Amino acid sequence: MTLNRVKTSFLASVAGLALLTGCGPNPNDASSDSQQEAVKPVMLEEPPAGQLPDTVAPTAYRLDLVTDPAADTFEGTVAIDLRLKAPHARIWLHSLDQTIESVVAQLPDGTEIEGAFEGGLAEGGVSKIDFAEPVPAGNATLVIEYTAPYNKSLVGLYHASQKGRPYLASQMEAIDARRMVPSFDEPRFKTPWTFTVTAPPGNQVITNAPLKGTSQLDNGMVKHSFATTRPIQSYLTALAVGPYDMREGTSLPANTLRATPVPFRGFAPAGKGDQLETAMDITDEMVGYQETYFNYPYPYAKLDLIAVPEYAYGAMENAGAIIYRESALLIDERTPLNRKRGALVTHAHELAHQWFGNLVTPKWWDDIWLNEAFATWMSYKTMDEVYPGQGYDRASQRRGIAAMGEDSLINARQIRNPIDRNADILDAFDGITYSKGGGVLSMFEAYLGEDAFREGMRLHMKRFEDDVADVEDFMASLADGSGNAGVVDSFRSFIFQPGIPYLQVDTECEAPDAGLITITQQRYAPLGSEIDTDASTWQIPLAMTIAGPAGEVVHREMMTGKSLEIPLDGQCADWVMPNASGGYWRFNLSDDNWTALTASFDSLDPRAQLSFIDSIAAAFRAGDAPASAVLDALRASASAEWDVAMASVGTAEGYYSALPEEEQALMTQFMTDTYMPVYEALKAREGELSQGESLLLQDLYSALLETGAMPDEEQALAEKAARYVGVDGEPDPSALDSDTLLTAVKYGTKLGGRDFYEAALDYARNTDNQYERRNILYILIQNSGESEMADLMKEMQGSDWQGQETWAVLQQAVRNTAHQDVAWGLYKASFDNMIARAPEIRKPQTPSVVSAFCDAEKVAEANDFFVSKGALIPGYERSLAQAREAGTLCAAFRSEKTGELVEALGEQDN
Repeated sequence: MTLNRVKTSFLASVAGLALLTGCGPNPNDASSDSQQEAVKPVMLEEPPAGQLPDTVAPTAYRLDLVTDPAADTFEGTVAIDLRLKAPHARIWLHSLDQTIESVVAQLPDGTEIEGAFEGGLAEGGVSKIDFAEPVPAGNATLVIEYTAPYNKSLVGLYHASQKGRPYLASQMEAIDARRMVPSFDEPRFKTPWTFTVTAPPGNQVITNAPLKGTSQLDNGMVKHSFATTRPIQSYLTALAVGPYDMREGTSLPANTLRATPVPFRGFAPAGKGDQLETAMDITDEMVGYQETYFNYPYPYAKLDLIAVPEYAYGAMENAGAIIYRESALLIDERTPLNRKRGALVTHAHELAHQWFGNLVTPKWWDDIWLNEAFATWMSYKTMDEVYPGQGYDRASQRRGIAAMGEDSLINARQIRNPIDRNADILDAFDGITYSKGGGVLSMFEAYLGEDAFREGMRLHMKRFEDDVADVEDFMASLADGSGNAGVVDSFRSFIFQPGIPYLQVDTECEAPDAGLITITQQRYAPLGSEIDTDASTWQIPLAMTIAGPAGEVVHREMMTGKSLEIPLDGQCADWVMPNASGGYWRFNLSDDNWTALTASFDSLDPRAQLSFIDSIAAAFRAGDAPASAVLDALRASASAEWDVAMASVGTAEGYYSALPEEEQALMTQFMTDTYMPVYEALKAREGELSQGESLLLQDLYSALLETGAMPDEEQALAEKAARYVGVDGEPDPSALDSDTLLTAVKYGTKLGGRDFYEAALDYARNTDNQYERRNILYILIQNSGESEMADLMKEMQGSDWQGQETWAVLQQAVRNTAHQDVAWGLYKASFDNMIARAPEIRKPQTPSVVSAFCDAEKVAEANDFFVSKGALIPGYERSLAQAREAGTLCAAFRSEKTGELVEALGEQDN
């Protein structure tokens, strides 16, 4: 490029304009002013704080990278095809931590216009390029040469190591593609990408598209050239380079929707390739089900599964190149059942994203729920298809109930939450988006019917393939596909406001043939909450079981107002179950109705039983249901289906923890009387249990130990754990099975003193099992004595440990209730060093530790500490507000309800 050429081209354009002006209308005519204004170049002065201007859009990327996992930096050249709506003297884009060597805009006629780059002008790497002359409207190509460091905080293109081997991996979501490549790093920009990656020989190189070929360079490096992708967002790009084991899978076979097979491979850190087998073996069946459900073939040219040595998330759905944390994909004989199930659910979730999230993508981050809620819901539908009868059909409901704790807060966010700044984006990746979102979807699928709901999903895929869509687009697809436009207002009431509908359900019987059910709704609020319970109204797709002399009927009706009356012509209700379908709401009943419903517990469907246990516990926490009714419900549910019984025992275990230490023996007796018979019955037929029953057996064992109901087991477990970690010699992996390991390590830590601590720490340092390593560290920090806890907090800040491990273990330290005050003092002293090593995505989540305090004064002091550290943890505000509220509500419950619980336990004991 030469400056003379640019000037000549520009001056010729100006001369042409002058001639046109001389021959045209009167210069004083208003239309001439409009023509001149139309060609005025765009030069936005203020850096955009949210979305980039819409006057420039990328249409394709060609990215050429030179990488070496053993180096500290990489080189890149990116050519970005642009479409400009108007001439631009300045273009805004994203770039983080990059040294820009040169910038040039290339025009279709060969003209090159030099650009001057200035970065870091606003949060999130908002940067500008000023051009020597305006870039005209139309098409242009922006070519940028740059260098950048490999990230050390598990975002962008980052460096990781395992057993002395260096690796590269990537994590671009939400806004970290800009660390790997200067780009227009927003979800609304969806374009083809073409990668060329140069790396040292002996390394696997994986990205989104199939490899076209390689060439040996004179310097010994190998250039890898890849095909061009379908249109994808910058946050869905992926790159992994390193000595990964590769397993060539059987191509996903052609089917009635897809004429050609899909090449399929798996990658894992060196030495771990065989652990890919379980997930790879089930992939074809999962993809086939999802193709059939969406009536749309798998969208991408190949499918790679990549387990990387270090990863901040569980997994990331990059188009055609899904990246996983090791423990979220790799499975072997040492993988416990609950982790195996979790890994396969994660796998199904990421595969579902290839349609919801990748093929059709949100326009902006406020609609990220359209990705994550749908992938959560679809993962369980997929698992139920592939592994029928294992309880996955109720998993979306269980996840929804789990989200209700967070949704009970005044500081809860709504499913579709406004995103006004970069710091708000990570807020959206929480239990509300994933779990509440998935639960709400499951509720509306049940309301519309599976077939009608599926037609809405299929229509949406077809309407917006390779495109972006927002909530209004989705609602239109759902209404049109299902044939039920009326569902939209109800759906919107659940996604555009926070909180849980809470139904007060009362029954009357003025005469034997003239019953009446009255329902009033408000927002659920636990004791101590400042929520305005009357400020919210939902349109609720009710499904209510009514039992009377004529039998049981399910009444279905859309509740649109604050109250609703249901006359019962010809009978009165013996009992009412206000949530027969497992919908996303809670309810409260009169004492007599709670008693009647508890007496009929066994006749309820498991979905209704799950809702019943959640609702009566929530009503107790709100001050509406008596403690005696809750204890009766726990007894009734102890021998129910495995997931219902697990909900029961989890609730009981929570009450044990809430009681003063001197009163816990009452709860120990309740646990023994209620759950020990169930445990013993399951234990007697241990070899023939279903997966769900096995999970329940493990859960009962852990809870009975934790609540002091099995003291004789504690020492035996501690001795097995000592052999396992090698207290008196080499570690003995035969000492414990994988499902008992972590429980045993807990009692080894509590009873084994310094000797066990040192052996367990050494075991964690040297094991290559990522799941065991991290969980052993968590158990040590939560259960060690004071000196061992202090030593571990210091140890974790050393170079032997990953930054994510340091952060996670120190976060857990404050949950060592026996030594919490000491842990908090050491935590504060270590904070700056810890946070400097923490992954970027974890920094704003750090104040969640405040929820470990169940004392108003300690909560207030911890709150002040995190406010003082706000500059180090940008975007922390919601996390802190929710943790502060959770701690305050915990203190309120202990103050208001534990006395009543103790009294009820004492009465039932007598």
